Amino acid sequence: MINPIWLFLLCGGILAAVVTGDTAVVFPSVVEGATSAIEVIIGLAAFLSIWCGIMRLAEKSGLLDRVSRMVYPVIRPLFPSLGKGHKAWAPMVMNISANLLGLGNAATPFGIQAMKELAATSEEKGVASKEMIVFLALNTSAVSFVPGMILGFRSEAGSLNPAEIIVPSFLASLAGLCAALIAASLFARKRNKR
Repeated sequence: MINPIWLFLLCGGILAAVVTGDTAVVFPSVVEGATSAIEVIIGLAAFLSIWCGIMRLAEKSGLLDRVSRMVYPVIRPLFPSLGKGHKAWAPMVMNISANLLGLGNAATPFGIQAMKELAATSEEKGVASKEMIVFLALNTSAVSFVPGMILGFRSEAGSLNPAEIIVPSFLASLAGLCAALIAASLFARKRNKR
């Protein structure tokens, strides 16, 4: 879906340069943009390497498991119909824990596995269950104590204090989570009335 949009923007820019008679700026602009993109990618790769190493240490040291044990009692009331031994609990807790620690990429496989397990709770095949909707709300809000990617982008952009967004980011994602859970609850009630 995004490729046609990029193609439209690129062609539109070239067409605008041709119409205005300023085609001499097209090639230097393309080269400058590509150079900037490569610089940003290299900087982010370095940041992500460091961050992934720190998170790997957190996993090996048992920090991720401790966070998971703290997360389970908090999210348990959101899924009252899931029994304690349901197969979806482990990947759901790991997904949310990884998001809390700013490990969006590490959270994705756990999220996919959790959704597969939660699909079994759906009454109709191909229709999302209430549990799937609530988990999707939890996952997409991605409440994070340390938004690693954002810190990396801010650092690459030359921010004097990249970490100043940690508290506002946490509060904003928490507000988004509350809104998503309220919406999921309202839609579930509406669906149950039908």
